Amino acid sequence: MKRSEGKSSAVLVGSNERRKFVRATLVGSALVAPKDGRRACTAVLDNVNTIGAGLHIKERFAPKDRVTVSLAFLDSDRVEQQEKLDGMVAWVKPWKKRGFLIGVVWDEIVTKDRNRWLYYYLEETLKAPV
Repeated sequence: MKRSEGKSSAVLVGSNERRKFVRATLVGSALVAPKDGRRACTAVLDNVNTIGAGLHIKERFAPKDRVTVSLAFLDSDRVEQQEKLDGMVAWVKPWKKRGFLIGVVWDEIVTKDRNRWLYYYLEETLKAPV
């Protein structure tokens, strides 16, 4: 499903939230591989949602750079499961003289069929309080 073809299951958590798709905090290692053939580099995932993610990274990327972001999750048996999501760098900002903050927009919305582990994490994290 392309981003424009359906609605996300993410819910708004607060009336002050300015984003249409709420971000969930998910801090962990990520691998960012540029599609132009440059070497992949490590990053720290800061937040994520069904349409993209925010990361801290040392290498410089430019807006509109095409990338693949690899994330790892542990399943209930503590076995590592990997998700690979293709996307585009939407924005870049300098970060405390240590590198850059980047925003990546996924090519396709996260779905249960395509991105099982990330989908379930977001479903659990972004549930609205009853």
